[in-house]
Amino acid sequence: MNRLPSLTGLRFPCAAAVFLVHAWLFTEIFTDQDIADAALLLGPLGMTGVSCFFLISGFVLAWTARPGDTPARFWRRRAARIYPNHVVVWAVTLAVLTLTGAAATGEAREGPVPVLPALTNLFLVNTWIPTRDYNAGVNIVTWSLAAEIFCYALLPFILPLLRRVPAHRLWAAAALALAAIWTVPLISLQFQGPPIAEADNVPQWQFWISYMLPAARLPEFVLGALCALLLRAGRRPPLGVPAATASIALCLVPGLALLPFPFIPAAITAAPLALLVLAAAAADLDGRRTWLRHRALVYLGERSFALYLVHWPVILTINQLIIAPGHPLPTALAVTALYAACALAAAWLLHRTVEIPLYRRLATPRHRPSQGAPHDGQRPLTSRPPGPADGLHPARAPEVPVPEHDGGRPRGDRGPA
Repeated sequence: MNRLPSLTGLRFPCAAAVFLVHAWLFTEIFTDQDIADAALLLGPLGMTGVSCFFLISGFVLAWTARPGDTPARFWRRRAARIYPNHVVVWAVTLAVLTLTGAAATGEAREGPVPVLPALTNLFLVNTWIPTRDYNAGVNIVTWSLAAEIFCYALLPFILPLLRRVPAHRLWAAAALALAAIWTVPLISLQFQGPPIAEADNVPQWQFWISYMLPAARLPEFVLGALCALLLRAGRRPPLGVPAATASIALCLVPGLALLPFPFIPAAITAAPLALLVLAAAAADLDGRRTWLRHRALVYLGERSFALYLVHWPVILTINQLIIAPGHPLPTALAVTALYAACALAAAWLLHRTVEIPLYRRLATPRHRPSQGAPHDGQRPLTSRPPGPADGLHPARAPEVPVPEHDGGRPRGDRGPA
């Protein structure tokens, strides 16, 4: 079996949580305050979805690493996967903001779209700047792409080191990665300052460090890569998919009650999410059916990167041109369905006309070098060819598109997603 359809299917529930966060929390869609307050519970679920995407990304890229690959080839494929979709959506969103006079967060804007934040968003470096104007950029959901690109930049140097870890110490290495994830919020708590919004008591620096800082998301990416190496070494997860899914709620509910905000984006759910990713991949390797392998989920999961990029611009456009905020529950649900239908249609179009054809055109050079050692003098991405215990041979395992997604945040935060 060369594919891991359960991991592909897992992407869509994560993307759906992110979509609902933006559709319900950012738009003030509900007039009933009790319903609006209940919708706040989606915020942590959206953040959990983001964390899961970082884990899946690390897992898939470690699983599909090619023998004899070089950093330049790897980076080229990643750029071909990310930038065509991003540039197209960035340009369309910039046009919408310019025509409607809206800010990237949906509020009214004074003056033209800021040039420097827009350019840093285009080149996906805006997330390194801890201010609302830059974090939001043009398409606010692309903050996590900047974090993913940072992880991609380091993977050719990190993966050979991880492969040198003996199989019997991989669980210990995963525990160290988990400890690093828990260290991030501890560091962020040392920083104070003004809140991210008047209606929120989370300091801006704590929010940025624990949620948006690219370096802070690297441990999740590494944990995902270690999960792939564990599976290649023949290790199997202690929980199946249903139990691993339940463990996320068992960790998230008490964590929300007992721990401050910086622990919500990743620390609380990192361990159960890693177990879920392991369980889903192991089930596929063993030929066991999971609910994540449903044909509809896999189909939507394959388009989840495009959905991630377009869903907020679609919501923003509809709200600016058609729909005013504030609706009773039945109307709000109908508006949500309109958001979803338009976002899925736009995602299908982007996936079909931009993502697939441009990746095929740009991912590899037109004139391939002859077989043998890397021609460009760079060392391979992997330090050794896989042995019998490696499971799927990387040369046969497809490089699955990995969506980079955005998550939720507390009510009242009108800054970047």
